[in-house]
Amino acid sequence: MDALPDFEVVRPKTLDALIAARTAHPQSSLLGGGTDLIVNIRRGIVAPKVLIETSGVAELHAIAADAHKLAIGAAVTLSELAAHPDVVRYYPAVAQAAAHIAGPTQRNMGTVGGNLCLDTRCIFYNQSEWWRDANRHCLKTIGTVCHVAPKSRGVCFATFSGESGACAFDLGRRGRYRRTGRRPHHAPCCSLYRLCAAG
Repeated sequence: MDALPDFEVVRPKTLDALIAARTAHPQSSLLGGGTDLIVNIRRGIVAPKVLIETSGVAELHAIAADAHKLAIGAAVTLSELAAHPDVVRYYPAVAQAAAHIAGPTQRNMGTVGGNLCLDTRCIFYNQSEWWRDANRHCLKTIGTVCHVAPKSRGVCFATFSGESGACAFDLGRRGRYRRTGRRPHHAPCCSLYRLCAAG
């Protein structure tokens, strides 16, 4: 197994400190459970020089759920979300979705923010550096072709794989429908969902 590249880990304790760290290091990556990011670093897919750990920020671990609203901190683990009594009571679909993402180990470590903002997945992109080099790389890295769809004319077909995004999208759509009395064309969280889906 290849050694990890050198990087610095910043461990803010408040939301303001996290924002300041991100401002100071705009090319950094946020580190929650690390179930996706650390694997991608090890494979040579990404090599951030700075990681900003989110687990020490109390505000990001909060869950607030009642009959009118649901607020979930980015550092909440999928297991915590699935077991939260108010989420189970008022938003059972969210609790059920969280309980069925990946396996128990990933749910215990993986965070809601990480699952929503997962990098795209692809049989060519999510491989080791030597494998990608042997296969002439892909459009998402330093290649010129999407090997999944070679005739795609420069379009990358790597797919978004965060399971929680679809549930959030649907909840946003339903919430707006209840408030306005008409079915919307775009959910309130649609822009964030599309941004995450674009990688």
